[in-house]
Amino acid sequence: MGGGGLGFSGRFRLPRPPTHGNADTMHPIRSGAACPRATTPDARGSGESPAQRTTGTVGVPEHGHRTWIQENPPCPSSPPGVTSRRRLMAALGLVGAAGSTALLAACGGDAAPAAPAKTEPTKAPAAAPTTAAVAPTAAPPPTKAPENVEIVFHSRGGPPTGQEVILYEEQMPLFMKKFPNIKVKHEGFTGEDYLKKITVLLAGGSIGDAMWTSVGTGTIYNFAAQKALRPMDDLVAKEKFDLGQYYAGCIEAMKREGKVYGLPFKSHPGIAMLYYNQSLYESKGAAIPTKDWTLEQLIDNAKRVTSDGVYGYYFFMKPISRTILSLTRAHGGELLDAEGKKSQLNSPAAIQAVTWLYEAMYKHKVTPTPAQLEAVGGEAKGFAAGKIGAERHGSAFQISAQNEVKDAFKWFVAVHPKGPAGKGGSDYEADAYSIAQATKKSEGAWEWVKWLTNQESGIRLGEIGGTVGGRPDVYRADRILKFPERKVFLEAMEGAMPGRPTFNTRATEYETVMGDALQPLWDGKEQPSKTFLDNVTAQVQAILDKPLP
Repeated sequence: MGGGGLGFSGRFRLPRPPTHGNADTMHPIRSGAACPRATTPDARGSGESPAQRTTGTVGVPEHGHRTWIQENPPCPSSPPGVTSRRRLMAALGLVGAAGSTALLAACGGDAAPAAPAKTEPTKAPAAAPTTAAVAPTAAPPPTKAPENVEIVFHSRGGPPTGQEVILYEEQMPLFMKKFPNIKVKHEGFTGEDYLKKITVLLAGGSIGDAMWTSVGTGTIYNFAAQKALRPMDDLVAKEKFDLGQYYAGCIEAMKREGKVYGLPFKSHPGIAMLYYNQSLYESKGAAIPTKDWTLEQLIDNAKRVTSDGVYGYYFFMKPISRTILSLTRAHGGELLDAEGKKSQLNSPAAIQAVTWLYEAMYKHKVTPTPAQLEAVGGEAKGFAAGKIGAERHGSAFQISAQNEVKDAFKWFVAVHPKGPAGKGGSDYEADAYSIAQATKKSEGAWEWVKWLTNQESGIRLGEIGGTVGGRPDVYRADRILKFPERKVFLEAMEGAMPGRPTFNTRATEYETVMGDALQPLWDGKEQPSKTFLDNVTAQVQAILDKPLP
């Protein structure tokens, strides 16, 4: 699925409907799940919009444009407990200077370019399907709800042109037509504001009825541990709701101590993809990556592409733990034990993985050092400038690449080459919708959560542009597979490996400490010796040994 002949130029676009405001504005992807870490509270810049508040008065936008948009705003860090506002703020890292770093930590996708560019929408190639045939499904006949209720759901909303907000505005009227006795009110908080607002609402006893949660940052696990989320098991059993509609790995990721605390809203297979500049590889006489490639073949062909100021390969580094996890699995190991309590970063498989990354940078010299990466403009701009021939990322990097490359050259994507264990390595990443423990409107909230995670919503997420719903009937849908790269994403998703969350729910701290401790390696000041990695493992273990926040 990743072989030659499938490359496409920057003219390819996924469809989305125009929205309120400037419909011509395009925003590069801000990972789903992943967001660049920042060291100052204003690291996102001054363009952050205020909280989006949408009620049932919104209309359904029409369809027609194809363009790439921002999929998600920056993702928050691990969430707080619910006993007091001060404790909640401290648990989130919102008290003191360290809070801004934690709140902007990556959460399961690819980082956005530093400066999102405004561009005009372009037309799709003649061969690409138009959006005229992909209008959202009409609402079924009205269903009588037990009583008139208004439910409030909190989203990590983003700007009006963001993928998720477009979906909410589109689906709310359809839902309320199906359930006329349930009025839906949307309260979306952008970026780091999301957890700050949720913290205050929980502490003040004014939390809504449903909320966005995330596997990548441990949000769903921490809220569950602090009893801020309502288990869904009784609701599932009451109506014999089929959890088999979702990928099994996604449903397992929604659980803590055997109970289900969310339904999968969006999902992807982690840092499992290899994006490549087909034009550059072909011009250098290198082979085009296929799904059967090994890590050795990757290095051999990356060497052919590498020359003065041009690098054949780059791997996702923010957070580096995601790449190391995938590569450790490619070597037959794991970074955490089955309980999520013990770091295995100094295990043989993990050492092999870290060593492979180090040697790609300093022995084979096919991967840019941090300083060299900065010199070529960063991962997205470096790829677009033809300075980086291939990059390991998650599925969301397609948007960053598309926005930057435009018509400059042909590029495509393959499942990442295999390691000694016969796999490229992956990890289920998922966002969810959960029900607040404090709600007195669980039935209405349950209906809305099911709606947001149904097949149609999952497909529409992909048609709007970005990560799709965590369901086989979404990934395999004809409306999704008409886009060539989605066939590769399907292959990766079908073989995705289960996640192993940190037991104490301190996912952001875990990733941050690992990244900081390993940085001297990438800066060329250390080597991946057993002694060095034992020391890093000890620092990571100190985080895993902390109690629940």
